[in-house]
Amino acid sequence: MNMELLPPDTLSIQLQEKLHQMKDVLASLSKAMRNQPEGHLRVAQKPGKTPQYYHYTSPENLTGKYIRKKQIEFAKTLAQKDYNEQIIQLLHKEISALEDYFSKGTCGESIYEFYNTLFSPRRKLITPVTLTNEQYAIKWKKVTWIGRPFAADGSEFYTTRGERVRSKSELLIAEALAHNNIPYRYEFPLQLQSTSGNVVNLYPDFLCLNVHTRTEFYWEHFGLMDSPEYANNAAGKLRLYTENGILAGRNLIITMETQTEPFSTRTINKLIETYLI
Repeated sequence: MNMELLPPDTLSIQLQEKLHQMKDVLASLSKAMRNQPEGHLRVAQKPGKTPQYYHYTSPENLTGKYIRKKQIEFAKTLAQKDYNEQIIQLLHKEISALEDYFSKGTCGESIYEFYNTLFSPRRKLITPVTLTNEQYAIKWKKVTWIGRPFAADGSEFYTTRGERVRSKSELLIAEALAHNNIPYRYEFPLQLQSTSGNVVNLYPDFLCLNVHTRTEFYWEHFGLMDSPEYANNAAGKLRLYTENGILAGRNLIITMETQTEPFSTRTINKLIETYLI
């Protein structure tokens, strides 16, 4: 569902993290280069023969001195040194390019912030190319659907919003999502295709939205994993998800429980923190 022309900038955060990582690696490699042996490694190998290693110290004489098999650790040291030198050069270039990008650009912030600088009555007349998180969540929650019907004799569990769910565990998930202001749809219908070409209609427990990244996650809770039949059906459902590109950790959250391994609110909160906030 495309509700905005330009998604919010998340690349800048990734690039900032990458920049910090590269600087850390650069510092580590620079430190490792201290007290390294002089010279470089030359590797030669004739067809069908084992490689031979040579140590040279002058660019005018690349032939170098033959490194015997018992000196293989010295060859490894030279190889690592040569590799580190090249990586250090590449890191300097990458770091310089990123620092130049951050110094000259606004990293997408000006597009988002410009809308907020407008007079409030004017903002109400405009649909910005990048919606605020609140605007996006409101639009996302406006979608209506018909969920799976409840059995007449089924247990009744209601959230503080008055929404009916099917189990205590689903109630815990729904309340945790609401507490963290995570937009969700309960049992939103989903059509998937099996390997035989048939269309399978599913009703995932929750469809959740990370408003910061505009990423949707299906959340399936399997609460009766003690039952072989239930566990077999769960495995089939997960296989169907995988075949349709819905993968755990990417756009699918999976929780499960047995009588000896009960569900935990700590687990719920950790998953919400990891994927949805």
